[in-house]
Amino acid sequence: MKRFSSFSVLLQLGIFLLGVSGSIYVAFTPANSMMNWYSNDDAFYYYKVAQNVLSGHGFSFDGINLTNGFHPLWMVICLGVFWLSRFHLLLPLRVLIVISGVLNGLTGVVLLRLLQKFLPLVAAILGACVWILLPSIYNNYTAHGLESALSAFFVAVLLLKSADLLTGPAEKRAGKLIILGIIAALTILSRLDTLFVVAMVGFFVVFKITRMNRLMVFDLAAVFIASVLAWVIRFSTTPIVLNNYSLYPQMVVSLILTPAAGFFAGLYNPKVKYSKVQLFLRLAGAAAGLAAALYLVLLLLQKVGMNLLVSRSLILLSVSLAFILVLLVRLFYRPSSQVLSVSAWQQVKNWIRQGLPHHLRDGVLFSFPIVLLVCGYMLTNKLEFGTFIPVSGQVKTWWGTLENTVYRQNTTLVGLMGLAPGRGKSPWSLLTSIVADISIFIRNLFVKDTEDLPVILFLVFLFMLFILLIFLLSRKDGLLARRSFALLIPALAGGCLLHIAYYAARNYGHTRSWYWVPETMLLVLLGAVVSSRMFEKIRQWTRTPVVENLLLLVMVGFVIFLHARYIARLCPPSVSPEHQADYLAETRELESYTRENSLIGMTGGGTTAYFIQHRTIINLDGLINSAEYFNTLKTGTTNRFLNNLHLDYVFGNSSMLLETDPYQRIFTGRIREICNIHGGSHFTLYDYIGDQ
Repeated sequence: MKRFSSFSVLLQLGIFLLGVSGSIYVAFTPANSMMNWYSNDDAFYYYKVAQNVLSGHGFSFDGINLTNGFHPLWMVICLGVFWLSRFHLLLPLRVLIVISGVLNGLTGVVLLRLLQKFLPLVAAILGACVWILLPSIYNNYTAHGLESALSAFFVAVLLLKSADLLTGPAEKRAGKLIILGIIAALTILSRLDTLFVVAMVGFFVVFKITRMNRLMVFDLAAVFIASVLAWVIRFSTTPIVLNNYSLYPQMVVSLILTPAAGFFAGLYNPKVKYSKVQLFLRLAGAAAGLAAALYLVLLLLQKVGMNLLVSRSLILLSVSLAFILVLLVRLFYRPSSQVLSVSAWQQVKNWIRQGLPHHLRDGVLFSFPIVLLVCGYMLTNKLEFGTFIPVSGQVKTWWGTLENTVYRQNTTLVGLMGLAPGRGKSPWSLLTSIVADISIFIRNLFVKDTEDLPVILFLVFLFMLFILLIFLLSRKDGLLARRSFALLIPALAGGCLLHIAYYAARNYGHTRSWYWVPETMLLVLLGAVVSSRMFEKIRQWTRTPVVENLLLLVMVGFVIFLHARYIARLCPPSVSPEHQADYLAETRELESYTRENSLIGMTGGGTTAYFIQHRTIINLDGLINSAEYFNTLKTGTTNRFLNNLHLDYVFGNSSMLLETDPYQRIFTGRIREICNIHGGSHFTLYDYIGDQ
């Protein structure tokens, strides 16, 4: 037992060192190489605000306007690190790279411990290594210096502690629920949109959901497929719908309502066997109830301001398709027992009388720390900044209402379904990018080479992959499904769908690659579950662990190779003398054309604001500006705000400033071109002349 414990410690240490090694290397590369880590301007929103707080200017990007456009827990870390900026501007950046790597390594250790509880060790090691090393994951969630590394760590800890609570001993459950509630609150504060994952995981824990009726799983899969098919059939050739709506809100509401409709129709009672006529009638009743409830809920959500398409024809089509699929499943898979059981209503009454008090107590214990910390954070926001939630999210939601804006792109059928391939372009891009590459390769075997995505082939492959997953999960009396439940994968999946539907229903503009931590973690956990069966089969065929261990070494070695190549290309170990300060070229040129102590407006400007000397950058997009400034954007009074601020210059993309909303109405006729700055972005510098 002692030897196993020592091996476990060494294994966790090895995972941690693999996770942190890349960031340690990057932290010691030359400045111009190291700055490639910070390829997103958004990270410097945190850093400049932290600088201003430590300098006594409060939570402000420009030292003038108070802002809350950031996630709080990452800002706490930045406040500790950017005290070092008084010694050298690059020093805290290097320290923060190591901190991101440490968080990545710790996330790998937590995932290893979670997976090891329910899967063979080889599958657990593979899953942890994929998370901490695979370039497409590392680039989105560890690199760039954003809050995603912290968010990933807390999501992993939340899953681990929730799994411990559901599968461990029942002693001291109250204390464990309070501790889990604290972890859940910190998860939300690390990135606020993880609220949906926390809610679903908490639901599973509070109601002690460790399994699900197999028929219900098939029904949910049928509704999922029917929802996608209905949108493809109804709207694939209607651009106005593709540009303005998403299928996720309707899909999520359908998935939530389906178990209730089936339950009250008596479709999940394992002790009742219906004739084909009875089955048809009960399914028809459940479908009618689902259609009516779906329409009413969507209509209500639309009335309260959600960006939803409420189409009766779409609802009827999706429910009809679901009815057909569910009927086919029931004809092939039906319970054999004919012993009658109590009615659905009686089951509900029994549950209210016997189980509900315990669940309410658990719910209060779990939610109390969340309410205390998160509501305290929101109240502080209201008192200090004039708004309960970060202004950045409100701005991006408002962007979704603008027609002529660079922040809102037209989408495609693939994008509509959240399946767009490409690094971080969609919630499921980790998987869809691989399927897209395979689809393009196979298509190019038969037709002229092109990089265009063969949409139909791509969707067919994804559908086949989904059916294969359902098949694998149901094999061996649901062995992999039980492992998935133990890992809380269904809870995580529900949270992910709510997460995506939230952004879609708000018509949220400009989602970014680092938003999708829960979705990517879901794919990694599912991959580990499926690989566990592969390793077991290999052990069964060879009757020795040697082959599976060799396969693990090859797979981990390949991921290490990909990681090392990615890191070396991202941040080369040496930089020629003439390029040592390229990262400052644009900022220094901007300084040469502007007066000291001047105010320069930029749409973004995080990196420039951090490095520029004796000048102040005013954020014009509103993401890291005040609630008052955002209100001027909505009311068309931004010019008065900028005039009162005595803005001196505007620096940005000329077509964006003069041809797109909301900037064209602010700056047309109020700026005068000075010159083009020849740095990396090729922006134009203007005098702000205002209303003369």
